[in-house]
Amino acid sequence: MAQRQRLEDRVIEAITLLTRASNTYFEDLAASFSEHLGRGTIQPLMVLHRDGPQRVSALAVSLGLDRTTVTRHLDELAQRGLIDRQPDERDRRALVVSLTPMAADHLNAMRTKNRQRIRRVFADWTPQEREMFGEMLIRFARRGAEEFRD
Repeated sequence: MAQRQRLEDRVIEAITLLTRASNTYFEDLAASFSEHLGRGTIQPLMVLHRDGPQRVSALAVSLGLDRTTVTRHLDELAQRGLIDRQPDERDRRALVVSLTPMAADHLNAMRTKNRQRIRRVFADWTPQEREMFGEMLIRFARRGAEEFRD
């Protein structure tokens, strides 16, 4: 029992450290785009970079936010020249959101920089440790997202 609690406490400590690192990452990423761009406002850019152009409604689902909140973020991103919105060819009433070339280029550069950081973190890990960590981290994150949603 005590050993399990120690493991759980170490996991909680790791989550706390990762949360701090994640917050700093998103704050730095937002600031690298534009002064006073909020951490939450950067999230649609990340989803668009990962998944490509999509309707506002799909973006809201991906982000777990309501359409009004997403639209507010998109308005700010459009004003800063980071996204484009075009009518959906299948339904002209709906809008499809995409990254501008400038935003895509910047996110690609940031991805390269962050991959280099991750390589440095893994520098003294064996290939097996890296592979296992990658598998276990995503497994934990997916299950944790479900469990901590309540």
